[in-house]
Amino acid sequence: MQMVQAGGRNTSRSYSKQIVAFKHSEAERIRRMRINSQYATLRTILPNLIKMDKASVLAETIRRVRELKKAVEEVDAVCGGTAVPSGDDSLSLEYSGGLKEEEKDGQVFIKVTLSVEDRPGLMLELINAIRSAKGSGEVGLIRVVKAEMVTVGGRTKTLLWLQPMPPLPSSGSGGGDGDGDGEGVLVLLRRSLRLVLAKKLK
Repeated sequence: MQMVQAGGRNTSRSYSKQIVAFKHSEAERIRRMRINSQYATLRTILPNLIKMDKASVLAETIRRVRELKKAVEEVDAVCGGTAVPSGDDSLSLEYSGGLKEEEKDGQVFIKVTLSVEDRPGLMLELINAIRSAKGSGEVGLIRVVKAEMVTVGGRTKTLLWLQPMPPLPSSGSGGGDGDGDGEGVLVLLRRSLRLVLAKKLK
């Protein structure tokens, strides 16, 4: 009787090992299919691909990515670093960014640069954040003078030129070292816009 039980346990263990081996084999088969599918996709989108083996496809992919990265860096350099979103979430505020004609009239603008993951309703979030800052009672109307938005690879860079009303004196220009009123505007705007920066795509 004990021998029969031992034999039953051995059979059960053997069957369990077969199940584990089958699951492992099936997982490997699916993994290989997925990899082969990705290679097939690369073969269709890579230009001027001569050899179709995996090593050649990988080599051409690396070369092409480096080529595109260099092209992006060149475009970014020509545009003064404003063309392409950064890979990390970032927020910066500074005085008088890029509106030279208006600066000649003694007016000071605030340039906001925000890089985040692209998501629906981002511009509305920014507008609400600006409204929240001006609704604090310490800041009057904040007018959006100019806006630019660039989306690349799921990342969005937004540039806003804002004009507080009444306008800040020109002595406030130069990167945020202005008087107390100017500093108060920057602090409130930064506080509101950080909420947009902290929000993640669900």
